Amino acid sequence: YELGLQGKRVAVIGHNCYQWSIAHLSHMLGGIVSVPLDKGLQIGELENSLIRSEASAIVFDAKLKDVIEEIKRNGKTNIEHFICFTDVANLIDNGKKKIEEGNTKYMNCKIDPDVMSILLFTSGTTSKSKAVMLNQRGIATNIYDMLLVESFYENDVNIAFLPFHHIFGSTCLIVMLACGVRTSFPDGLRYVAQNLKEYEVSLFVGVPLLVEAIYNKVVKEIDKQGKTKLIKNAIRVSNFLLKLH
Repeated sequence: YELGLQGKRVAVIGHNCYQWSIAHLSHMLGGIVSVPLDKGLQIGELENSLIRSEASAIVFDAKLKDVIEEIKRNGKTNIEHFICFTDVANLIDNGKKKIEEGNTKYMNCKIDPDVMSILLFTSGTTSKSKAVMLNQRGIATNIYDMLLVESFYENDVNIAFLPFHHIFGSTCLIVMLACGVRTSFPDGLRYVAQNLKEYEVSLFVGVPLLVEAIYNKVVKEIDKQGKTKLIKNAIRVSNFLLKLH
């Protein structure tokens, strides 16, 4: 708010992490339109997305510093503030001081559930990626609907595998917060299997292709150990018992 970003649009780009979550959620709770962007975009497409979204600021991963510096030099966007993930801690400290000084402007912000709160870009299969506008009523409805069909518990542990710039990934982030579920962040794609054990993950949100890949890997390992017949018989017994509840 002190940077003059109230009611404006702020982009977020980077890997799933605490800083990404803080930036995105603070936008939504303060009436700032959050613009999640894919960290894998080529510089031209990233620059184009910033122009089209009319973003006034960007919160970015330190790993993207060179790309962001080039966009800054080009001067084609409306970006006024470039905020690195490493600066987020300082912003939090400054915010605490403002609150102590009696500044309640942010906390007293009234959220209109029917105005755009998130502006995201879909994958461009035919031409340019398409901009999608989402309001908080729709997001809250999705979260409520998920909680009607799935049971999540406070002692569950989720791993943030799906990228947060996809709406499914970022919606699930809020679902976990709504249920008091702990979210852990993977150390990278190659370490996911290791992290599942280390963080004692009990809840995994993925896409069908990923689940199929995990399933196929398990089946190969079973076959390798010569336990295929044993497992098939166990599945038959399990399916029979499920019928008996």
